[in-house]
Amino acid sequence: MRNKFIITFILAMILSFPVTVSATTIPVENLTREINVEINSTPIPYVDYYVSKTNGFKSYMSYKAITKVDSPQYLLQEICGTDADGFRKCADRYVIAVGSGVGGQVGDCVDLILKNGQVIYCVIGDYKSNKYTDVANLTGFNGCCSEFIVDPTTLRRDIKYRGNIGCGYVGWDSPVLVIRRYNINYLMYDFGGKNEEQHS
Repeated sequence: MRNKFIITFILAMILSFPVTVSATTIPVENLTREINVEINSTPIPYVDYYVSKTNGFKSYMSYKAITKVDSPQYLLQEICGTDADGFRKCADRYVIAVGSGVGGQVGDCVDLILKNGQVIYCVIGDYKSNKYTDVANLTGFNGCCSEFIVDPTTLRRDIKYRGNIGCGYVGWDSPVLVIRRYNINYLMYDFGGKNEEQHS
């Protein structure tokens, strides 16, 4: 029993170990217009974090829970908008909370690469507490590694009722296989003010 536990622990750590890739190019359509101007054809380094234990569940939290005015989390919300389904977004990227095992900082662009091959384009808006995540600090005890930040007053009713973002769109119920964090940060760019409210 003890050997089985040790093997399981080692395997989880190996699968969760980040793999650094020297450079890639983010497609223009996956970033904001403002960032595209700066990095349109420039290779951007990224790190892949393989999620060893997760399911298709994707939770959400209210952006109103972010109250510390001098924090980067609050600053990011100041320049975000809310789309028609109640999601907080930076242009075309969903704002999410991830485990501290992803590293980086608030404002970093990340992709959630699902097991079915679908990609959800996101920005780190907050970090989950380590006490609520696994040994790799990637996955919550409910099997979720991505917590979408929303406006609960406008969140789509069916999503709110189910409590699972994964049920909201076709293909989103697939487990997250990889969290890809790019070396590009939304807060490093001067957008000249808050984004307009977005509707998709």
